[in-house]
Amino acid sequence: MAAWPNLSSACWNVTNPAACGENMPRRGCGSVMNIKHQCSGATVCVTLADCGPNTQLWCSEKTCCNGACRTHRVVDLTPAAYSAIGSLSSGLLPVYIYE
Repeated sequence: MAAWPNLSSACWNVTNPAACGENMPRRGCGSVMNIKHQCSGATVCVTLADCGPNTQLWCSEKTCCNGACRTHRVVDLTPAAYSAIGSLSSGLLPVYIYE
């Protein structure tokens, strides 16, 4: 399971990814996305179940591995989904999000 900042207009207004320059597609609860660790290639399929993260709080936050970086925190994963692609102790992972 995962949280996505554009589940609804109300969610978008709270998470405010536009403040970070993000313009992500609207996806409702129950939508499915694939998350791929940018460096290891590990993937997990998640179902969107909640609004989040509060993207505007982490504008320009950067995470890197092997020189590959991503900015902005745009998806929150449950511990089970996160541990399928990386170590929970790492805190943040650069990922690709696709359907």
